[in-house]
Amino acid sequence: MVKHLRQIIMLLLVSFVSMRAQNISVSATTDTTVYKVGDYIKYQLELRYDKEIKPLLPPVKDSVKVLEFIKTMPVDSSQVNSKIVKKYTFIFSKYDSSQVTIPPVKIFYTVGSDTTRKFLSTVPITILVKTLEVDPKVDIRDIKEPMRLPPDWVFIIILVLVIAILAVGGYYGYKYYMKKKRVKESVEPEIIIPPHEVALNELHVLEDKKLWQQGLVKDYHSEITGIVRKYFEHRFNFRALEMTSAEILAVLSYIEEGKKVVSTANEFFSNADLVKFAKFQPMPSVNEEMMKEAYNIVDQTIPAVPKPEISEVPSAG
Repeated sequence: MVKHLRQIIMLLLVSFVSMRAQNISVSATTDTTVYKVGDYIKYQLELRYDKEIKPLLPPVKDSVKVLEFIKTMPVDSSQVNSKIVKKYTFIFSKYDSSQVTIPPVKIFYTVGSDTTRKFLSTVPITILVKTLEVDPKVDIRDIKEPMRLPPDWVFIIILVLVIAILAVGGYYGYKYYMKKKRVKESVEPEIIIPPHEVALNELHVLEDKKLWQQGLVKDYHSEITGIVRKYFEHRFNFRALEMTSAEILAVLSYIEEGKKVVSTANEFFSNADLVKFAKFQPMPSVNEEMMKEAYNIVDQTIPAVPKPEISEVPSAG
């Protein structure tokens, strides 16, 4: 009788420990399910567990390979009803449009002095990444009116004093330099090549390489878009090399001389993006059209050369 009683007590004790060992939960969420290409994707794991449980978080950066890892945010820890609550937040992104399923993440843990590792998994999360649609006919508009901040007069006064001191120091320093200077240095004038001449020359060189004819289609589209982006940057003075195709089109639609190539540039960048990001295999005619459009973009935005004014010569008599 005593022996059976001991077995029942041991069985109840093991069942109690097992129930306590399972007193842990995990949930995985994203801030939304629809994103645009390049948006930050906020992926959060929330763990709730008893104090005797020791969770072992896996390297989420390596577990989620379907997205591009950006950074890890600080852990948010709290305690709710004698349970420890920890929120782990990770920032990812994706640079092409598709439907993506974030796979389950395994969370290992141990209970008390028991070194046996157990685990539970999160549920998979499916998100949709879409491209940004651009209407070249619509002008750029502010999302909301800019906020006006009151002037900081102390900062302005200090700034003016610093500028005045620097100006005075620069003036006397320049006079001293000119006084000590004995030999006039001859400086060769810098030869500045206009952006359109640089771009046209680079397009000729690329055309002679015959990349797409050799099967290097992606390299061809990367180089030709790089030439056009660099041309826009030097011709219109904005950071086209650091912008997305949609952002470049938006800036061009705002510039008077750039408006006339918005439609051509839209088709040009759309074809290039399909090849670079969507692994699209274009027809040879599309590759040839890309070169024609690049030449057309440069030719249509070459600045006009002002004609010299001819003064009238008074007639004799």
